[in-house]
Amino acid sequence: MEEREIKNFISKLKRKPDSHKYDYGHVLVIAGSKTMPGSGILSCLGALRSGAGLVTYAVKDEFLNQVSAISKPEIMFYVYETSSDIIDFIKTRKVSSVVIGPGLKANNSVALRKFIKQILSSIDIAVVLDASGLACFNGVSDELKNIKAKLIVTPHLGELSKLLNIKSDLIKNNREKMVSEFSKKNSLMCILKGNNTLIVSGKKIYTNNTGTPAMATAGSGDVLSGIIASFVNITDDIFEAAKFAVFVHGLAGELAEKDKGQTGVISSDIAENICYVIKQISSIK
Repeated sequence: MEEREIKNFISKLKRKPDSHKYDYGHVLVIAGSKTMPGSGILSCLGALRSGAGLVTYAVKDEFLNQVSAISKPEIMFYVYETSSDIIDFIKTRKVSSVVIGPGLKANNSVALRKFIKQILSSIDIAVVLDASGLACFNGVSDELKNIKAKLIVTPHLGELSKLLNIKSDLIKNNREKMVSEFSKKNSLMCILKGNNTLIVSGKKIYTNNTGTPAMATAGSGDVLSGIIASFVNITDDIFEAAKFAVFVHGLAGELAEKDKGQTGVISSDIAENICYVIKQISSIK
C-alpha cells in the first residue's frame, strides 16, 4: 500500500475532541457455538482494537455463560432466538456493521442459510460473511445475489473452492479472474485470504503484501472480520476499508511474530497488536 493511501486512511481514524462512541460504529458479531465460543470473541477483539466504539456479541442463550466466561469486559452481549430478533436489534440499537459466521455451527445448513439470507435481505449496512456463515452457501453461492446488505465475503482458497463447487487448483492458478467473476456475478466484495490476500470488488482489485506464515493459526480470519467491520464505519469507501483492514491485519501478525516467534503466534496475539500497528503507522510523516 502506498504511503499516501496510508496517511489518508489514518487521518480518518483520528478522533475529534467532542466525539462519542457512536461516531466510531457499533459492530454486531453473530457467531460462536458451544464447541467454538471463542471465534466470536476474536472478531469482537479485532473490532475493538481497530477502534469500534461499541461491539456486541449476539449469542444463543444456551451458551451465553460459556462465552461470557472467556470474554473481555468491554464486549456486550445480545441473546437472540430468531433472525427477526437480530434484524430488530440492528435497526433499533444503531448497529452500523455486522460480522456473521465465525464458529456459527448449525445442524441444519439450510436453516442457517435461511436465517442469514433473511438478515442480509433486511438491512443495508456492511456485512462481513465468513467461516460457517459462508459455508452454508456451498454450491449455492448464487443465493447471495440481489440482497440488500453491502456484502463482504472472506473465504480462504479451500472455502472458496467449496462455495463455488470447483477444484481449488482452478482458483489458485487463475486467482484474479475467478475471484473477479464471482464478485461481479454476485455484486459483492470478495477477500480471498492467504499469502498475498486478494481483494476484489467489481473492477477494483488489490493484492496485499503484509503478513507472515505465523498467521496460519486458528482464528486469524475471525480477527480480520472484526477489523473490517470496524473500518467500514469510518469511510464511505468500503473497498478502502477492506484494503486497510487486510494491510493492518498482516502487519499485526508480523509484529506478533517478532515477539512470539513464527510458531508461537496465536490469533489473540494478532488482535492485541492491532493498536500498536495503528500507533506506529500514525507516526508516518
